Amino acid sequence: MKKVKVSIRDIAKECNVSVATVSRVLNNSGAVKEETRRLVQSVIERYNYRPNELARGLFTQRTKSIGVILPEITSHFFAKVFLEIEKASIEYEQTVFLCNTLSDNALQDFYTLRLSEKQVDGLLLLGGRVNETKTNVQYVKLLKDYIFPTPVVIINGKLDGYYDRCASVSSDEHEAMFQALDYLTGLGHRKIGFLGGKRGIMSTDIKLKALDEAKSSFDYEMREEWIKLSSYTYQGGVNAMNELLKEKELPTAIISINDEVAAGVINTCISKGIKVPGDFSVLGFDDSSISTITMPGITTLAHPYEELGSIAVNFLNNMINEKPLKDVTNISLKMSLVERESCAAPRRSIRSWK
Repeated sequence: MKKVKVSIRDIAKECNVSVATVSRVLNNSGAVKEETRRLVQSVIERYNYRPNELARGLFTQRTKSIGVILPEITSHFFAKVFLEIEKASIEYEQTVFLCNTLSDNALQDFYTLRLSEKQVDGLLLLGGRVNETKTNVQYVKLLKDYIFPTPVVIINGKLDGYYDRCASVSSDEHEAMFQALDYLTGLGHRKIGFLGGKRGIMSTDIKLKALDEAKSSFDYEMREEWIKLSSYTYQGGVNAMNELLKEKELPTAIISINDEVAAGVINTCISKGIKVPGDFSVLGFDDSSISTITMPGITTLAHPYEELGSIAVNFLNNMINEKPLKDVTNISLKMSLVERESCAAPRRSIRSWK
């Protein structure tokens, strides 16, 4: 038997009530007599009626959807944060639109406009433009022109000049670098290198600034030639390590911008007969899945992924539902050291490999 498609008007006609009354029942509004509510509900259940979300959105001014824009979903960090965003959004019965920009800023602008057209209830931004140390003023203008007053939450980033109906939650990577140095110098390392990343990107600039400031707190040396920037990928780690090995004198410990770079560093060492942690200790960032599958496993600084996702979604929904955020609109979360096998006390004199 062919299933008959029933509309809200059909429900209203059968119950001899207005469409607005059926809508109130569907939205669990209190402004309906109990007898009428039971009648309408029984007809809804008999037809197994499901409301048209587009039509409901016109009535409630809500689409029950949020947009997430990130630069690269294959990145271990972004994938883990997005997973937590999805889990948190389920609690609000929201659909999540993922926009993967492929690290293309022009594509980020395009997706921002598309999500505006789809009238998402809120927007979550991580990586890409919000991770640039110098805010792109044209992107801020785009948000003001097309997104505002839709709420925006930034994860691990910032947008100078965009503050109204905007909040942020971040991992404290600056303090995490102090944790990393406390750990490595505690093992006895006094010569430390830094590999991966790019200047102009917050995740790199914050770490480099912390390394410079920490010299007054810890007994260690970091020479300019021991800083090899490249990218945030496995191949970036390979390239940076190969460049470092050309130096005449070398550090005993290496801090990598993230775990993917650290994995590239470790495998480059293994391919050349260099021992980790015997010849180099290697420390990563993120506590991503790759840190558990390398040999040795990577000692790393872990992001509080669940908190990043849940706080961001809660911030967003508080603004969507006009709940005051009070004075707390920017939260910084502590990272934690996860010790595995890639770091140990230094056991060699400094020399170079050719």
